[in-house]
Amino acid sequence: MKYRTPKETNKYYLPKQSYLTCIHYALQYKDWKAMLKADRDTRGAIRYDKDRVQTSGDYDSTSATAIKMIELERKVDMIDSIIRETVASEVMQDYLRKSVCYGFTFYQLQDKGIPCGKNTFSRLRQRFYYNLNEKI
Repeated sequence: MKYRTPKETNKYYLPKQSYLTCIHYALQYKDWKAMLKADRDTRGAIRYDKDRVQTSGDYDSTSATAIKMIELERKVDMIDSIIRETVASEVMQDYLRKSVCYGFTFYQLQDKGIPCGKNTFSRLRQRFYYNLNEKI
């Protein structure tokens, strides 16, 4: 998939590498949502692949999993809040989320009935990446 970066005269201009970083950061959203829904087994296990078997220690798998889940929730909430501040309409928020988080093209969204034109949607997407760049 090719990504066209905004020109330097655009008010939502970002350097190419920053723009690509934002694109790939947002595309991780679906993975984060899947990890949050996954069944978590926080029980520790004895490892037999080491020279010595260690049955206890300072590592707490439950708290490590909880910390990871909190971090994932923070990232998901940040993406959702940036989408909300980028566009007010809930319908357009859904289309923007499908585009930036799930990789839908404008033409795929057009088949689903997006209520705006390509240029308008492109500006919304650019504004989203610009706002995301300020938060990450």
